[in-house]
Amino acid sequence: MKAVYYEKHGPVDVLKVGNLPVPPIKEDEVLVEVAATSVNPIDRRLRAGELQEYIARVFPVVPGWDLTGRIIALGNKVSNWKVGDEIVGLAFSWSIQHGTYAPYAPISANAIARKPNSIDFSCCASLPLISLTAWQSLHEFANVRPGDTVLIQAGAGGLGSVAIPIARYLGAKVYTTASADKTAYCLSLGANHVIDYNTTDYENTLLEMEPRGLDMVLESVSMPGDKDAAKAIRIVKDGGAVAYMNNEPPEMPEIASRRIKAKFLHHRADGLMLSELMALFENKVLPIPFIELLSIDDAVEAHKRSETGRTKGKLVLEVQKLKNKLS
Repeated sequence: MKAVYYEKHGPVDVLKVGNLPVPPIKEDEVLVEVAATSVNPIDRRLRAGELQEYIARVFPVVPGWDLTGRIIALGNKVSNWKVGDEIVGLAFSWSIQHGTYAPYAPISANAIARKPNSIDFSCCASLPLISLTAWQSLHEFANVRPGDTVLIQAGAGGLGSVAIPIARYLGAKVYTTASADKTAYCLSLGANHVIDYNTTDYENTLLEMEPRGLDMVLESVSMPGDKDAAKAIRIVKDGGAVAYMNNEPPEMPEIASRRIKAKFLHHRADGLMLSELMALFENKVLPIPFIELLSIDDAVEAHKRSETGRTKGKLVLEVQKLKNKLS
């Protein structure tokens, strides 16, 4: 099969396009004919060699975790799905090798959900990782409730594009950061206040608007060693929560003394949870984020775009054309 892969860690030019064997499936997995996948920041971080203390690699590595497509084979212990089912899923693993930048990909049968008939493959491909991450951060970890105040960093990015409406769905007042040209997009997602990070010190602005601090911060901007990691602690109220997407919390004594719940949050694949989230998108309770559709042949360009940190919504890679079901 023709796939995108890398044989060593490094910059974007380590990505290759070439022929690899169709991957085998385990007894609890299904093999999916992939219609589309999407590009997430974690894809380029893993390619660059980051996070090896958490996630192992078996070279050659096909990147990608999001997928949507059609089941073409079942492991011998899979009984709740059938060949021909159209699905969406998060093919997450703590040891990566057979990812989703390929026409065929294995995935646990417990990590998939039915693809809604009313949502096309490309839109479905944008949703698994970001929607699961947002829900697990806001609802499970922080227990966001009506009336809570929440900061969603990078509101116009992939995660922000679903975290803002999910936070509003949970009843929160939502602040977000974005460049001026993406303010309207963030407001359309439901943000109450958009702070231009290019012209405004968001830490001082938020403490002026919420002197007691925020109930929760979804920190998806800071990287290991960045000052923004500490800012999140300073703007959250005593007893509040900070979910870090990219790094461990900073070593600050006030985290314990102020009873702040701070954690480097690792998302998990969960087919039942994804099914519930897909129903919210299908019923238009949550809006589908803006997507830009590229060909799988443009994976290198997509990684370059992702590395700028300036993309809007999600970059989706069309792997091959599959017809939507009519019923």
